[in-house]
Amino acid sequence: MTITPEKLAACLYNIIMDKGMDYLSEHPWSVYDELKNKVSPALARAVLSTILADIHSDVKGAAEANAKKGAKQGTKTKAKKGARNLIQETLAADIRERCLLNDETADFLAAMYRVLFSEDNLADWRDFSWEGFRKLCSEEIKYHYHGEISWKDFDEEPVDCAFDIEMVYRIQDPDMALSLVGDALDRNPAATAEELRKIINDELDDSIECSLEACYEDWETEGLLYIDPLDDFKDLCRQDSEQYLKENGIRLLKYKCSFTQSDYEDDDDSDW
Repeated sequence: MTITPEKLAACLYNIIMDKGMDYLSEHPWSVYDELKNKVSPALARAVLSTILADIHSDVKGAAEANAKKGAKQGTKTKAKKGARNLIQETLAADIRERCLLNDETADFLAAMYRVLFSEDNLADWRDFSWEGFRKLCSEEIKYHYHGEISWKDFDEEPVDCAFDIEMVYRIQDPDMALSLVGDALDRNPAATAEELRKIINDELDDSIECSLEACYEDWETEGLLYIDPLDDFKDLCRQDSEQYLKENGIRLLKYKCSFTQSDYEDDDDSDW
């Protein structure tokens, strides 16, 4: 199999574009599994050794520093040259020493990393970063929660209840919304809108469960379980959810809570 530094760099470029820069550091063996079917297993192992030695992070940092230095000097030409000014011989020697690779392999990988972290590729990753977050901020998001609870009424008869909460919300202040998804974006700037949406929805799940728990404790304390307890929850859940979203820069657009219990069904759509 014929492989060039440019072709190997393209394989790693695609992995980074698809899964984010941190994927190399956090899942080196998965990178190896992906590469071994595209290049020789021996070369895939050599790349793995450089990732485990953190060569990729060092080269990226140096490339970014050189690019910024070139940009500050005032011309686009100098900025483009910045990331290419990593010295091939120095990088190859570093790879030989830290990864115990032979001269030929170290030279090959040094050339590959210089291509991988070119100014053009760095610019691509900057442009691609947070694309999922920008998409998330541009759309109305639908949310659904289904829950079930049971209790005993005044006559000690069991009551089973199921409830559904539906919401539509939209990010109003992206900076505030980062309090919910910022860590995920730090780990993977290429996180999709769907992945980020799931994080917010999981937080909403927790908020609803806390509201339900608070209501249930009140019902038990006050001995009101023989009254329609879901009426309390229906209002409190909306208040809690709306407040929670507001604190994180998100506007609640629509809310509906409906429930069924034993011999009673609530299908009030007034909130929707």
